[in-house]
Amino acid sequence: MRLAPSAPFGQGPRTRYERDSTVQDVFAAQAARSPEAPAVADAAGTWTYAELERRANRLARRLRAFGVAPGARVGVAFERSAHLPETLLAILKAGAAYVPLDVSYPGERLAFMCADAGVSLAITAGSAADGLPDALPRLDLRADADAIAALDDRPLSPAGSADAIAYVTYTSGSTGRPKGVAVEHRGIVRLVRGADYVDISPADAFLHFAPLAFDASTFDIWAPLLNGALLAIPRPGLLAIEELVAAIDRFGVTTLFLTTSIFERLVDAQGARPRSLRTVLTGGEVASREHMLRFRAAYPQCRLVAVYGPTENTTFSTWCEIGALPPGESVPIGRAIANSSAYVLDEHLEPVDPGGTGELCVGGDGVARGYVNQPELSASRFVADPFSREPGARLYRTGDRARYRSDGSLEFLGRSDGQVKLRGFRVELGEIETALRAHPGVAAAAVVTAERGGEKALLAYVKLVPGARAQPGALREHLARRLPPFMLPHQLEVLDALPLRASGKIDREQLAARSLAPPNIVALRPGGSTQDAVATLWRGLLGAAGQAGLDVNFFDAGGDSLSLLSLHRQLQERFGVKFGVTDLFTQTTVRKQAAFVERLRNAQA
Repeated sequence: MRLAPSAPFGQGPRTRYERDSTVQDVFAAQAARSPEAPAVADAAGTWTYAELERRANRLARRLRAFGVAPGARVGVAFERSAHLPETLLAILKAGAAYVPLDVSYPGERLAFMCADAGVSLAITAGSAADGLPDALPRLDLRADADAIAALDDRPLSPAGSADAIAYVTYTSGSTGRPKGVAVEHRGIVRLVRGADYVDISPADAFLHFAPLAFDASTFDIWAPLLNGALLAIPRPGLLAIEELVAAIDRFGVTTLFLTTSIFERLVDAQGARPRSLRTVLTGGEVASREHMLRFRAAYPQCRLVAVYGPTENTTFSTWCEIGALPPGESVPIGRAIANSSAYVLDEHLEPVDPGGTGELCVGGDGVARGYVNQPELSASRFVADPFSREPGARLYRTGDRARYRSDGSLEFLGRSDGQVKLRGFRVELGEIETALRAHPGVAAAAVVTAERGGEKALLAYVKLVPGARAQPGALREHLARRLPPFMLPHQLEVLDALPLRASGKIDREQLAARSLAPPNIVALRPGGSTQDAVATLWRGLLGAAGQAGLDVNFFDAGGDSLSLLSLHRQLQERFGVKFGVTDLFTQTTVRKQAAFVERLRNAQA
């Protein structure tokens, strides 16, 4: 195990980087140094740094013509493609900030995000974006391609500064209101320039794997583009492990970030292993010691780096290179990355004694501006840094519990509240409970987590108001209209009463101890070829649980949001239809899905 170089208590090393530059200025300088180097590659071909710079300049001028002024917020509502880095650069060159808008989210949530962030324009790329507010102006890159291509490709006058907002991304909120985190240019540049946790050279290739709405995309996109390396872009949507491996091999990917759950699936996968990898970073959830060791044995040529960090400190805050782990030792999260800090503090923001448990507070150049339109919450979580000499320096109180080990490395000890991480996404259990209680038939709700198949599963329990007849299926549909797919419970159960402690509070430990409902496995007798084809897809995703009857809910058969995304892609490919992933939260059974795709085939023929 290799920790970061020694530094003063809690502080990462100070390294030189373009601290007072914007993202677009650092990119432009890189494009001037290596104009003919490959910048972006996808299945269609490769753009050089000079080409990407010119394309972004033209699009920035088009945005200005649409009224996008410095300080504006522009929504980005399409999946990853070669047009995505061009679009992000253009927004920044226009002096604006980008706001990821995942079109798989319910329309109600997207409308809130657009209103809360003050989005003045949404950029699409020929894809369906039906969930966006009808009144929101849109720029379709495909429909407007000729007009954009005709514009001057010289850069606009410089706009913005290092402390201007570069993007606003939304995370789960315990009150039921998503929180918009405003990240500054300096935070992005500090993440990928002068870095000590990863070595980046122009010979490297990175894979854009994370969705734009997940803050790991900040690393995926800007680490290569601000260092002269290649950004490789696979097809849109969720990739199966075999597709991930194929993409790594195809593009010669050398550096890759994976959330812990995807990393573990890669380790568990059988068959060919990519050989171009030189560095793999993983984080987002508690790392499995066993998988770390198995990775080291399978990929001896590859560095393995465990990283930790909240969105509010621009993606990564600490790091630790994983080598040999002593028997019984958990995986540490290491020490602060360069130009950052990480302290274990008590409730008075005083350092705890070595070995003592406290709250992990992170600081340095990556700390975000704060939460959009939530000054009280911002003031409580973003506080003055008492250990910094930098004027106005702040710490972010993560709410994570940690301690320092005897070797000076940090050990993550869990949360102090109801927040969990699922496949790298932050989930506030309170937000799901709030959404459930908004149903007129629900009197009380509680959401807990439990292990299922080596991963966390969300378990929801509700008590209905007297006389209500709401069924789990109806409650799922209610949630699907309000929450993104990754926040939907794996299991939802209606109880006569929620168990209480002597204090009168809900006994969440007792709820978590309840067994997950076993899949309702019965002999499957499809009623037609479409049902048979849908059932075959279920079996491929869920194994034995995929033998569930025609009218069994996908989640009750063992599915989760990750496997549902795979089912969504496979149904579209198998039947040649287009529909939103949220449709599968109402079309939840083999019978319903078969009838649904039949209707779509007839309508879209």
